[in-house]
Amino acid sequence: MAEGKFSRKEFLLGTGAALVTTSLGLLGCTPEQSPSQQEEQLASTATNNPTWDESFDVIVVGAGIAGMATAATIATEGDGATCLLLEKSDNELGGGNTQYSAGAILATNDADVAFKYMKALRGENPTVSDDVLKAYADGMAEHTPWLNALGTEDFYAPWDPGDPKVTSVSAPEYPELLDTDEERASVGCMLFNGGSSGEGYKHPHLFLSDVVDQYPDIVTRKTNTPVTRLIQDQSTGEITGVIYESDGKEVCAQALKGVVMCCGGFENNPNMMANYIRAYGAHPFAGISNTGDGIALCAEVGADMWHMANIAGFYNGFASLDGESFVAKNAAQTPRGEGIIVGLNGRRYYMDNGGFGNKGLTEYDLRIHSGYRHGDNNRGGEWMHQHLPAVSWFVFDQTGFDAGATSEITEDDPVAAGWGYKAESLSELAEAVGLPAGELETTVAHWNEMCDNGADLAFYRFSDTLNKIENPPFYAMKMVPYFLNTDGGPVRSANAEVMDRQGNPIPHLYSAGEFGSIWSDMYNAGGNLSEGMVFGRIAARNCLQSSQS
Repeated sequence: MAEGKFSRKEFLLGTGAALVTTSLGLLGCTPEQSPSQQEEQLASTATNNPTWDESFDVIVVGAGIAGMATAATIATEGDGATCLLLEKSDNELGGGNTQYSAGAILATNDADVAFKYMKALRGENPTVSDDVLKAYADGMAEHTPWLNALGTEDFYAPWDPGDPKVTSVSAPEYPELLDTDEERASVGCMLFNGGSSGEGYKHPHLFLSDVVDQYPDIVTRKTNTPVTRLIQDQSTGEITGVIYESDGKEVCAQALKGVVMCCGGFENNPNMMANYIRAYGAHPFAGISNTGDGIALCAEVGADMWHMANIAGFYNGFASLDGESFVAKNAAQTPRGEGIIVGLNGRRYYMDNGGFGNKGLTEYDLRIHSGYRHGDNNRGGEWMHQHLPAVSWFVFDQTGFDAGATSEITEDDPVAAGWGYKAESLSELAEAVGLPAGELETTVAHWNEMCDNGADLAFYRFSDTLNKIENPPFYAMKMVPYFLNTDGGPVRSANAEVMDRQGNPIPHLYSAGEFGSIWSDMYNAGGNLSEGMVFGRIAARNCLQSSQS
């Protein structure tokens, strides 16, 4: 992920009118909606005789990597089939997470090993079946030939771990889950690198967007066009089209072969975040347009939901004291070894320096490793999502400050700029922050003792991050939790079909990307872009093979 400093207003921009307040769950009435109003809404969704304003073979909802891969597949493999690509934001590249990503694509040169790895990442979560993971693993192996066929030979690093010129992450995020070095070398991420000139594509999204633009007679792209309804045939259950808003008017668009939902998650829907993940006030890293409205649309036509509580998070990021600004940086790659993080009680509560847990490993036993891998950390020998307090404090001394503890904050004097506090003693610092008397001093004394002993026996931080806090003045910077993306949404089949609550596909309704993602437990870097591309291709190909009854 890229990094940035954002204001609260920037994150709320564009989300107000689009926030979903339905209980999705199951189509319960909202306080604003009576039962009769809800029945009218559902009835208006299902019709056999809509008046179509326009007609396309496939309608794609959302212009992130998943939507772009879907449209590119239709354009290049559809033998003239037409596509409407709708994006509710004003950005033709989408208002979700794709543009904020580092552009890594999880790939493999051995689909069988990738399948084994995906099953291990899923763990005991029963929601995602083997056939879905197998489809994903096979798709990981297709990335290189597919991108090559679209013309990227000079622009990106193909997955070939034996090539020293390849720009790639040569090991999986959880190497412990594979048995041999050969297996570990067969799963990793490929990155667009600008090509031999250095001036070519550096992100797959930009490349795919340009591919789509080569087919203006096939793919019609529109922005500022939120979809407000899926049209469902009463007798067959088929999704026959969508209604979307454009310039203040409703447009009824027919989809002859299918609708592909690529709407992202619900990062910017506070109600859904509270209901499903118990995250109150946590900041999404990006995904400004990801408000869960597509999830509500699918629920209205009978879609089932899976692993709604799964999330790539949480991390602690700097926040201003007034709550108006915060710094988002991927803490998975940002160790905070200059100090410690304490809660409102003045005590440490987790392995607080960040950093991947496969650093310097000599034995592959996941149960005893520490680290922070895309929001998962080791608790009791099991890697799981880490919920974080709504407010924490990063505490360090002048030595830590000089070592760059606040380098993510652009102001030279973060205290004067309103990001935290500074004091000559720990007791004065605790009083300024509002921590219980004596707790911070006790915590720091214990921390310094463990530093002297060379081992953090409380949370097992890496030994090279054990830096004492002893040289005044002392600092405390406010921190709040943030996260990358949610994963829950409509259940997806191996054919990218959206499934209903009886376990059957909803005819002509498909999904790709983070919208009902396959990531149900542990996540590997590059997995979201990879998933968007894999299931975008699968959805497009299945649409092209179908037609309305």
